[in-house]
Amino acid sequence: MGVSFSQAARRVAAKYVDAASLDAALEVLGARAEKDVESLDAEGKAGIISFLVRNLRELSVEEATELERRLLREMGAVPRPMKTVVVKDDISVITLRNYVRYLCVYLGMEWNRGLLLQSAVSVLARFALTRGSGTFEISAAREKVSFRVHIDGQVAIGGAWLSTSNEPLLAGVRNLARGLRSTSGAQGSQLEFDVEWAAVA
Repeated sequence: MGVSFSQAARRVAAKYVDAASLDAALEVLGARAEKDVESLDAEGKAGIISFLVRNLRELSVEEATELERRLLREMGAVPRPMKTVVVKDDISVITLRNYVRYLCVYLGMEWNRGLLLQSAVSVLARFALTRGSGTFEISAAREKVSFRVHIDGQVAIGGAWLSTSNEPLLAGVRNLARGLRSTSGAQGSQLEFDVEWAAVA
């Protein structure tokens, strides 16, 4: 028999919270707490870990983020090299944001910078929804995360559009992105950019 989620979580979280708080948080998970860790894929582990940590309310933001990162790594919740998320409704926008948050925590992006990235990507996803839908390809490496976005609609008449766009809601992407490349045409609009894990001085 393998190791259950609750057993694996106790080994790590006992250094951060008292037993009563951890018991209460695990109880909220219900049957998920007794799932065999090895039966869960990386994103399944990440979802349960995030839910557990959110229920440990006595932790500071920094402590909670550190605990979540340690749980992800201890349980082998390694992000895949490339992930594709199709944005077609509000639920898929949340799915995309949650995946970006998972990357930020696992790979150690500073909390405020991670929050800015999650917000910027969510806004870009909602922008894509106003044009119909969008596809986000996300590749993560130790130094940066790369985004390749296809929006099913013509945003501008040819050429680069985001770098000169007057759309104020897209300011978050412009402020974080490096190597920004964008095109727009009858087949849709494309956008590629990188975000480094650490802010450049």
